[in-house]
Amino acid sequence: MSLLDVYLHADRVGTLERRDQGRIRFAYDEAWVERGGRPLSLSLPVREEPYADDAARPFFAGLLPEGEFLRTLARNFAVSAGNAFTLLREIAGECAGAVSLTAAGTPPPARREPQWLEGDLLDRLIADLPERPLTFEDDGTDEVLRLSLAGAQEKLPVMFEDDRVGITRGNPPSTHIIKLPDGRFDGLVANEHFCLRLAAAAGLDAARTTPRATAVTGAEFLLVERYDRDASDEPIRRLHQEDFCQALGFVPELKYQSDGGPDAAACAGLIRRESSVPARDLAAFGDALIFNWIVGNHDAHSKNYSYVLEGDGAPRMAPLYDLVSTTAYAYSRLSRRLAMKVGGENRPEYVRGRHLDRLAGDLGARPQSFRGRCRALAERALAALEPARGKMDPRFADHPVLDRIEEQVRRGAGQVIDAADEPV
Repeated sequence: MSLLDVYLHADRVGTLERRDQGRIRFAYDEAWVERGGRPLSLSLPVREEPYADDAARPFFAGLLPEGEFLRTLARNFAVSAGNAFTLLREIAGECAGAVSLTAAGTPPPARREPQWLEGDLLDRLIADLPERPLTFEDDGTDEVLRLSLAGAQEKLPVMFEDDRVGITRGNPPSTHIIKLPDGRFDGLVANEHFCLRLAAAAGLDAARTTPRATAVTGAEFLLVERYDRDASDEPIRRLHQEDFCQALGFVPELKYQSDGGPDAAACAGLIRRESSVPARDLAAFGDALIFNWIVGNHDAHSKNYSYVLEGDGAPRMAPLYDLVSTTAYAYSRLSRRLAMKVGGENRPEYVRGRHLDRLAGDLGARPQSFRGRCRALAERALAALEPARGKMDPRFADHPVLDRIEEQVRRGAGQVIDAADEPV
């Protein structure tokens, strides 16, 4: 099979074709062009001419998982991790946002009752996920779940309803994401949950999460409410979205600025061109950059910022997600430098007032006002430490990793305040 149909919601918008030497090509359907349909990606405006591999790959490869999770998937399907077409054929029945891919001539799946994970089914699924990702065994039969999410961490889209976790197979849409801890980093569930709670308490728009443990084995996981879903009415509706790497036309391998990926100026330019309220989203993006510095999240690359392309206020910046204090793991080989530079500087301890002023220029803000905004955010983060931790489940709130994060927040907030207070 060398063709896949590409759907946005229930609308067939085009086809993805496998070409020679692993290349892909995407073409919008003639009917979609004629009716003036919306673009699949901000980097793929609707047009009659097909998009060759260099233009199509950033969006479509960006729908797939990354890192070891992707390599494990590829091994299970006996293909190369770089074979985007085959991997999309196998798992892209439900992707981030409202995109799905099906075999040519095959509509998206009909609605099925979710398979609720009762007894030890959830424990078994979580235990198997690292070696058999997206494979669900029920009644002795293995079923590959056609569900794809970007990112390097092991995760699974699920339905969460009435305190039950269920497998949806794409219809109805999943409502939450289960994220598993990485054994290399202690307390990762507590870390991400606390950082997102702290962001929300400091006034930032952040994804809502709940740290949980399974009933049988006590295996920890993070339950993340999907921001690309509208659950205000029935049936639940998908919201189209894409990350900044996709929207700017960068392949996932170039998500880091140090590898030639998008910098703050490029992201700000995207917001200025595409946002329904640019001033709102430029301010939110600036806050996110500074907050990541404060909590020591040095892995906040361009795939960790996204655009919601429909729904209230769209196009708009998505809530913060994948927010983890990487500096809490001093024993690891994780980078000590910011993934996205602040005013040209990626070493947090060397960011000065002039760097904040340069970042203000990228964001179209007045330098003095931006310095004040940075200082206020640092002060709110410090004030939010105790209430954000105090309301957490004690099983997670008492984890030593949170002590290390609090130390980082005090250090990072102090660096921000010092830079903001430097004479102009």
